[in-house]
Order: sequence, then structure tokens, then C-alpha cells
Amino acid sequence: MRKILFLAFVALSFCSCKDNIDNKLVGSWASKHFITEYLVASEIAVDNVSGTLCLEVSGEEYSVFNGEDKAMELTNLYNDNAFKGGVYPGLHPALAYPIDKITICANKDFDAEHPVGEPLDDIARLGFNSFYPFIANGYEYFPTSEEWWYPDRLPYSIPFADINAEVTKLIEAYFTTWQISPSYVAKIEFASQPEKAGEYTFTIEMTTNGETFETTFTHTFE
Repeated sequence: MRKILFLAFVALSFCSCKDNIDNKLVGSWASKHFITEYLVASEIAVDNVSGTLCLEVSGEEYSVFNGEDKAMELTNLYNDNAFKGGVYPGLHPALAYPIDKITICANKDFDAEHPVGEPLDDIARLGFNSFYPFIANGYEYFPTSEEWWYPDRLPYSIPFADINAEVTKLIEAYFTTWQISPSYVAKIEFASQPEKAGEYTFTIEMTTNGETFETTFTHTFE
């Protein structure tokens, strides 16, 4: 059931974002903050959501609407203090700190270039949405393409090897508004298939805000 809700929420989140930018949200409040909730990571996991590998993040949530000190600190950090549109509590939830680094390895040979233990960072990709460019551009519409509105065509799909703090600021964190932990923050894809089909166990390490979190998961390639 949670997986179905996730997919429905993803679709709705893109539509609500556009409505918000147009300031047409019903029952919304005028706000100087575009982001209303921040998620500070304390644990990660990977879940298979209807055939899509999704990176989950659990942690503490801080609400701008509650006036929590940590939330206010983060609005200042990202200079999110001049929005003039309508929002409501929980809209535009974001990962509080960028992902500095993420790496992935398999428990057996993936292909000739990636024997067991060799990072797959060049072929594993992280797909996500980021609110930061919209805020940094003075709340001008971003991105300009229709891809923003389709969850199967995320604006950012970047090899693990190229992930850094500059490109992962204010990643959207789904489910924060519903207080369902963990939150889905990105999808994981592989640019190529392993030489042999079957089940593989992967280990992911993700560094954010000076802390490194690790998780393992299995995935079957047909």
C-alpha cells in the first residue's frame, strides 16, 4: 500500500509544485519560505518500489511552519527567505544537507570492468529532484522543460561518480509531509546490465553533513 501511495504522491508533488509557483494553491498561506520541511539524515536504505530502486532516508524532520530553530537556520543557509507564493505545511520537503559522496559495490563480479569489490560508481546513476536552482534563481521558474512534471523523467540523473555537494542541494524528500518514515529521495538505476543474470547484493555508502551511512540491498537482474 505504501508503494502505491508513494507513486501517487510523486505524481501529485510535481503538479502541486507548478500550482504553487503560479500561486494558485487552494487553502495555502503566503510564505517567504519555499521549503517548509527539512529532513536531517540519520539512516539510509534501498527499497524496490514497483520495480524502481529507491533510496530512502530516515531522520529528524524540522518544520518552518512550527518555527523550529533548525528549520530557520536552514532557510538562512539556503537563502530561502524571499518567496512570495502560497504554500502549506509540508509542501516542498527537502533533504537538509547535500549528498557529498555516494558509492556502490556488488558482492560478485558485475562485468569485466567491475570485478567484485570494484565500485560501480560509473554505471550506477542517481535520479532526483532539487529545489535549490529554483531558489537560487530568485524563485524564477525552473527547470524550463516539461520533464519537471514527470516522475519517470527526473530532472537530474547523475552517475554516482559525479555526485557532490554542489549538485545535490535541497533534494526533494517525499513522504516528509505525511510523517511516514523513511522518505524517498532518489531512484537508483544502472546504465548497463551485469554479464550474468541473477541476484546481486549491493552495498551503498552515502556521506552527508560529515556523516557516512551504509546499507545493503539485493536486486535481481533478469
